[in-house]
Amino acid sequence: MQQNDPLPYPDADLREHPPRGAREMLGGIAFLPRTIDKARAKIQGTLGPYKITPGISGYIFEWLGITEDQFVEAVRNAKSDDDVVRWLHANTDKAKYAGLNDMLVNRKIRDDEHRAQVLPMYPYLADRPDLWNWFEIFDIDDVWMYDPANVSSPAGAAPAK
Repeated sequence: MQQNDPLPYPDADLREHPPRGAREMLGGIAFLPRTIDKARAKIQGTLGPYKITPGISGYIFEWLGITEDQFVEAVRNAKSDDDVVRWLHANTDKAKYAGLNDMLVNRKIRDDEHRAQVLPMYPYLADRPDLWNWFEIFDIDDVWMYDPANVSSPAGAAPAK
């Protein structure tokens, strides 16, 4: 892809905006739209401060028995979100989706020691002792990261997630 070529996935330029929200569901799987956005951004080189794995997307892949490379290739070959869903449904056990969603929605910072470890990546947690759930943290982080006031702070180009 040349520098002036149009992006194949213009809505997945994560240098400019966050991926879809953590709670969004697609094909019966929470977080899937966000993971698709990150895969599209990876394909076109616009991941910005994000990553696919390790992290929540990695838990999805592990739970469903697929790899990041397989998923990214499925996204690359897909013309739409629906194509990705069809691929997932054909290559994973749909009976695992309910347990996966329960794990994802309820995933939290484990304890005070874990919180201290993630605090440098999410400095606003110092002012938000109520935040423990990762989906809630991602909601705030997606706004915080793109606030121009935070660009110069140590986590202004927040670590990949």
